[in-house]
Amino acid sequence: MQQRLSPEGLPMPDLMELSELRARRERWIDAPPQTVYDLITDVAASAAWTPDLVSAQYETEGVPQVGSWFTAVNADVRHDHEWVTRSRVHAAEAGREFAWYVVVQGVDATLWHYRLRPRDGGTLVTESWQVEHLFPVMGTSREELLALKAHNTAGMEATLNALADAATARHTRSPR
Repeated sequence: MQQRLSPEGLPMPDLMELSELRARRERWIDAPPQTVYDLITDVAASAAWTPDLVSAQYETEGVPQVGSWFTAVNADVRHDHEWVTRSRVHAAEAGREFAWYVVVQGVDATLWHYRLRPRDGGTLVTESWQVEHLFPVMGTSREELLALKAHNTAGMEATLNALADAATARHTRSPR
């Protein structure tokens, strides 16, 4: 059996299948899909409802589209550290979906995805996260990787709850 290597050339033991490093959460939001989409794609404002996000900014002007890049500063209070990520927009369909890859050393490391569906006068939002490629910074043991998954799952729940509050507030303030 050939040993797996990270992009840095470091040995990456077969700690777990990548399919185990996925999470998905759903939340109904009392606002139309376009309102929710506008909030999600405003990465600079996302720090207000995303627990680990300190700041984010698109690298180019204009409406986010497939291929657009943004840079984010993240913080993990569990481990008292910050890090910067670069992400490339993978899907951008107004009112329907928004997704991006966090790119590490030129490799698509993780995929974050929001799918929006009209439901009962509002929007059913599905947020998902999946690891596409393991890097040592994500964890070097099965326990660390499962802790990352649990942390991101809890963060998704917090994000969806805060996003619901922001979208509902924006929707009730705008003329219908």
